[in-house]
Amino acid sequence: MTNYKILAIVACVAMAMGMAAQTSPWSYGIQAGVTAHTTTGSLSDNFKGCVGFTAGLTADYNRLRIKADVTYGQPSFKNRNMYAVFDDKGRDAQLNAVANASHLGTSLQLGYTVARLGRVSITPAAGLYYSRYSWRLNDIEWDTDEQDREYFKVTDTHHTTQGRLSWIASVDVDIRLHDAYTDVLGTQQRLRSSLRITPWVTSIRHKSVVPAVSGMQLGVNVTYSGLLSNIME
Repeated sequence: MTNYKILAIVACVAMAMGMAAQTSPWSYGIQAGVTAHTTTGSLSDNFKGCVGFTAGLTADYNRLRIKADVTYGQPSFKNRNMYAVFDDKGRDAQLNAVANASHLGTSLQLGYTVARLGRVSITPAAGLYYSRYSWRLNDIEWDTDEQDREYFKVTDTHHTTQGRLSWIASVDVDIRLHDAYTDVLGTQQRLRSSLRITPWVTSIRHKSVVPAVSGMQLGVNVTYSGLLSNIME
């Protein structure tokens, strides 16, 4: 019988007796799932909220946590001419060329686990967040047809972005699903699988649109979290 099989049996017996296998204070892994957010303030005059995807990395040391996340979604517009470009008759001279923008959010946060209640742990965190909206614009000119009805034609299409570096605050609620024991490159490790629910909030301000807008993004991530830690022999 290999050392790994012996260790796995010992770990299972320990779990059956209500004891946890002794592991390293370090653990590391990934999280991936879905995200959703809404907007507040004048920011909501330009963009709606959206549902998207999220993935990231987590490293824990005892109760300390550092994590990095990336989110992606495609919010729809609420303002078709955000830069307020008009012709001499006050008609729109620029319009969104697509139905939805692309939104990319990246964050780096430091947290601390304040409570461990059975299978549930609670970890508030805060850090930096970069938000980037991007989409294509059409420059247009107006004309009239034979029946004297106005229509516009596209004269140019180009790309635009609105980015902002700001703060973010979140709370990870990790609900432990199960532990598995495995051998990775000759090292016995525990894989802890959890359902992670993370409400979060950040502040956004866009200065180059007309008028300038600001507000909050209020969101929640629902992800699978898998963290590896070495088993102490």
